[in-house]
Amino acid sequence: MKASLSLKLEEKMNHNRVPGMGMAVFHKGQMESGVSYGVMEAGTNRKVTADSLFHACSISKMVTAIGVLRLVQEGMLDLDEDVNKYLLSWRVPENEFTKQKNVTLRNLLAHQAGFVDPEGSFDIYQNQDPLPTISDILSGKTRYNPEPLQVKYVPESHFSYSDAGYCVVEQIIEDVTGESFATMMKRLVMTPLGLRRTFFWNYFSGKDEAEMKVCMGHDRYGQIVEGKRAYYPNLAGAGLWTTPTELAKLTLDVISAWNGDNNTLLQPEMAKMMLTGYGCDDSVGLGVFVPQDEDEPYLISQGWGVGFQCKLLAYSCLRSGVVVMTNSDPGKHQNDSLVGEVIREIGKSRLKL
Repeated sequence: MKASLSLKLEEKMNHNRVPGMGMAVFHKGQMESGVSYGVMEAGTNRKVTADSLFHACSISKMVTAIGVLRLVQEGMLDLDEDVNKYLLSWRVPENEFTKQKNVTLRNLLAHQAGFVDPEGSFDIYQNQDPLPTISDILSGKTRYNPEPLQVKYVPESHFSYSDAGYCVVEQIIEDVTGESFATMMKRLVMTPLGLRRTFFWNYFSGKDEAEMKVCMGHDRYGQIVEGKRAYYPNLAGAGLWTTPTELAKLTLDVISAWNGDNNTLLQPEMAKMMLTGYGCDDSVGLGVFVPQDEDEPYLISQGWGVGFQCKLLAYSCLRSGVVVMTNSDPGKHQNDSLVGEVIREIGKSRLKL
């Protein structure tokens, strides 16, 4: 990027109290060099670099969906099977709604399985609590989902963004494979693409934050959040840590498959399925959003949690996209924050050329 643009962006980061930012652009199927600004932790001189890790928050769901589709390709899962066929540690309770339509992996990934997250649920992990299992969360035994999970409308009749639904997905993967969710995602997604700076981070993993070059989270005032970073007990929905460049590489792989490439994680038909509007809401794909209000097909995935905010935008036909990640919670939606502003600016000037 031009020096003048860098200066302008750094001024905006200071104005918005954003300590650090990383971004990566790919254009016409080719990765372009990522750029980094600011510091990993306010009050230090630890610069954000291409290796600095950001919390991807809900972008985790896109990566989870890719892992599920890989298991479908391997014949271990079926997107349209009743999920109770796979669940061992917990089962979806049968009721008047499930009698009309089963809960499936397809409607879980598209937030149309009938689950509604209770208000205030799926907050960050509190150190005074025992670390909950996914089965505990689904059974309503924790503050993270304070009531037993049950279907509350006929699946595929309504869209309701649901972390609880992705907890079900996480439990399915562990029950079917006999491995931890993080281990399976590494085998299915990260290792085949050579993503060495991308992983689902368990709170008690023992990883050294300084050695891992982890960005610390900050609030809207630029202050470091309590504990320096947050942990969400539901890995499939909010546990991903990565870099903008590796997230861009993964996104490019998906849209390359969508365009018919076979040397990709997903088979072309799987990528087409993932990036196609599903069920009662044609702006929702499997693990991503696919808005229908522009001429060019595109996908969006975004994350926003304690201390961090990020977003990716990619144009499928053009094989072009951008990822922006910050170690700041601005207290407002991506559309209104610096993340959204940068995405729009790059989208106008670079992606559609």
